[in-house]
Amino acid sequence: MVLTLIEKNIAAVGYKFTHLGGMKVCENCNLNKVCVDSLESNISYVVTEVRNIEHLCLIDNQVMLVCNVEETGNIISVENQKFLENIVVKRAPIHCDEILCKNYEYCIHPNYQKESKIKVLELKGKIHCPLNLELVLAEVKKITDK
Repeated sequence: MVLTLIEKNIAAVGYKFTHLGGMKVCENCNLNKVCVDSLESNISYVVTEVRNIEHLCLIDNQVMLVCNVEETGNIISVENQKFLENIVVKRAPIHCDEILCKNYEYCIHPNYQKESKIKVLELKGKIHCPLNLELVLAEVKKITDK
């Protein structure tokens, strides 16, 4: 469990987001350690509890609520033959220029642009690839070495 701050108008149990880091103004905020630094950049989280503790954000004076969050998986495409559920493997990035493909965002996911160690949580099913790659959608969690 990790504590962070989420905008009041979107803070709800089940809300998912990917932390992209803070802004320059965040460095001067006395809540930076809880709001920004408590989360890892480019990692996805889900809100598990919303508390009734409010703070004002320096960026836009938005009311923020203290929330418990947990790391959650991302849906990405992976090579079909190499991945099974509940295993930890390395996933090389998929190189694709087919930006009009409906699955493009799963192949070129911003969190997985470099080789990544991942845990496959669930296989979602095969997808059609215009480049004839054998791909499936999978819910995965990035494994970071600490």
